[in-house]
Amino acid sequence: MKERLALPTATFLGLATLGLWLYLLLFQAVGVEVANHTGAVTGGLTVCGQEGTCLHRTHLWPRQTWRVPLPPEENGRVKLMLRDAGATRLTVTQPSEDGEVHFVLGAGGHIGVQQ
Repeated sequence: MKERLALPTATFLGLATLGLWLYLLLFQAVGVEVANHTGAVTGGLTVCGQEGTCLHRTHLWPRQTWRVPLPPEENGRVKLMLRDAGATRLTVTQPSEDGEVHFVLGAGGHIGVQQ
Protein backbone atom coordinates (compact mmCIF):
# COMPACT_ATOMS: atom_id res chain seq x y z
CA MET A 1 0.00 0.00 0.00
CA LYS A 2 2.80 2.45 0.86
CA GLU A 3 4.59 1.85 -2.46
CA ARG A 4 1.41 2.66 -4.40
CA LEU A 5 1.12 6.07 -2.73
CA ALA A 6 4.78 7.08 -2.98
CA LEU A 7 4.75 8.27 -6.62
CA PRO A 8 1.47 10.26 -6.43
CA THR A 9 2.53 11.86 -3.15
CA ALA A 10 5.95 12.83 -4.49
CA THR A 11 4.35 14.21 -7.68
CA PHE A 12 1.84 16.27 -5.71
CA LEU A 13 4.51 17.68 -3.38
CA GLY A 14 6.76 18.53 -6.33
CA LEU A 15 3.97 20.35 -8.18
CA ALA A 16 2.89 22.20 -5.02
CA THR A 17 6.48 23.34 -4.41
CA LEU A 18 6.86 24.49 -8.01
CA GLY A 19 3.55 26.36 -7.83
CA LEU A 20 4.56 28.12 -4.61
CA TRP A 21 7.92 29.20 -6.09
CA LEU A 22 6.21 30.56 -9.21
CA TYR A 23 3.74 32.49 -7.08
CA LEU A 24 6.49 33.99 -4.93
CA LEU A 25 8.62 34.95 -7.94
CA LEU A 26 6.01 36.20 -10.37
CA PHE A 27 2.93 37.32 -8.46
CA GLN A 28 4.26 38.75 -5.22
CA ALA A 29 3.11 42.30 -4.62
CA VAL A 30 6.05 44.66 -4.91
CA GLY A 31 5.79 48.24 -3.78
CA VAL A 32 9.48 49.16 -3.78
CA GLU A 33 12.39 47.80 -5.79
CA VAL A 34 16.04 48.59 -4.97
CA ALA A 35 18.70 47.66 -7.55
CA ASN A 36 22.42 47.70 -6.72
CA HIS A 37 24.41 49.01 -9.69
CA THR A 38 27.43 50.13 -7.66
CA GLY A 39 29.62 47.16 -8.54
CA ALA A 40 30.24 46.51 -4.84
CA VAL A 41 28.37 45.06 -1.90
CA THR A 42 26.14 47.72 -0.36
CA GLY A 43 25.18 47.53 3.27
CA GLY A 44 22.70 49.02 5.68
CA LEU A 45 19.58 49.52 3.56
CA THR A 46 16.30 50.63 5.11
CA VAL A 47 13.05 51.21 3.23
CA CYS A 48 10.19 52.95 5.05
CA GLY A 49 6.64 53.23 3.82
CA GLN A 50 3.17 53.49 5.25
CA GLU A 51 2.78 54.49 8.92
CA GLY A 52 6.52 54.36 9.52
CA THR A 53 6.76 50.66 8.71
CA CYS A 54 10.38 49.92 7.79
CA LEU A 55 12.19 46.90 6.41
CA HIS A 56 15.96 46.45 6.71
CA ARG A 57 18.53 44.58 4.69
CA THR A 58 22.11 44.05 5.81
CA HIS A 59 23.75 43.47 2.40
CA LEU A 60 22.80 43.88 -1.24
CA TRP A 61 25.22 42.25 -3.67
CA PRO A 62 26.28 43.83 -7.00
CA ARG A 63 23.59 43.56 -9.70
CA GLN A 64 21.14 42.22 -7.12
CA THR A 65 17.62 43.59 -6.78
CA TRP A 66 15.70 43.74 -3.51
CA ARG A 67 11.93 43.60 -3.96
CA VAL A 68 10.19 45.04 -0.93
CA PRO A 69 6.46 44.31 -0.51
CA LEU A 70 5.86 47.58 1.31
CA PRO A 71 2.99 49.92 0.45
CA PRO A 72 3.83 53.63 0.07
CA GLU A 73 2.63 56.23 2.56
CA GLU A 74 -0.80 57.81 2.07
CA ASN A 75 0.76 60.67 0.10
CA GLY A 76 2.51 58.12 -2.14
CA ARG A 77 6.00 58.67 -0.76
CA VAL A 78 8.61 56.06 0.09
CA LYS A 79 11.90 56.66 1.92
CA LEU A 80 15.14 54.81 1.25
CA MET A 81 18.04 55.18 3.69
CA LEU A 82 21.51 53.89 2.89
CA ARG A 83 24.08 53.59 5.65
CA ASP A 84 27.33 52.47 4.06
CA ALA A 85 30.86 53.51 4.99
CA GLY A 86 29.53 55.93 7.61
CA ALA A 87 27.49 57.97 5.11
CA THR A 88 23.73 58.37 5.36
CA ARG A 89 21.69 59.24 2.30
CA LEU A 90 17.95 59.74 2.11
CA THR A 91 15.78 59.75 -0.98
CA VAL A 92 12.08 60.50 -1.00
CA THR A 93 10.13 59.92 -4.19
CA GLN A 94 6.71 59.45 -5.72
CA PRO A 95 5.71 56.08 -7.17
CA SER A 96 5.61 55.52 -10.93
CA GLU A 97 2.43 54.97 -12.94
CA ASP A 98 2.34 51.28 -11.99
CA GLY A 99 2.33 52.21 -8.29
CA GLU A 100 5.85 50.93 -7.71
CA VAL A 101 9.02 52.78 -6.77
CA HIS A 102 12.29 51.76 -8.44
CA PHE A 103 15.49 52.95 -6.71
CA VAL A 104 18.88 52.45 -8.37
CA LEU A 105 22.03 52.60 -6.24
CA GLY A 106 24.92 54.00 -8.26
CA ALA A 107 28.62 54.63 -7.78
CA GLY A 108 29.66 56.96 -4.98
CA GLY A 109 26.49 56.36 -2.96
CA HIS A 110 24.26 58.08 -5.52
CA ILE A 111 20.60 57.04 -5.28
CA GLY A 112 18.57 57.45 -8.45
CA VAL A 113 14.92 56.87 -9.24
CA GLN A 114 13.94 54.91 -12.31
CA GLN A 115 10.51 55.69 -13.72
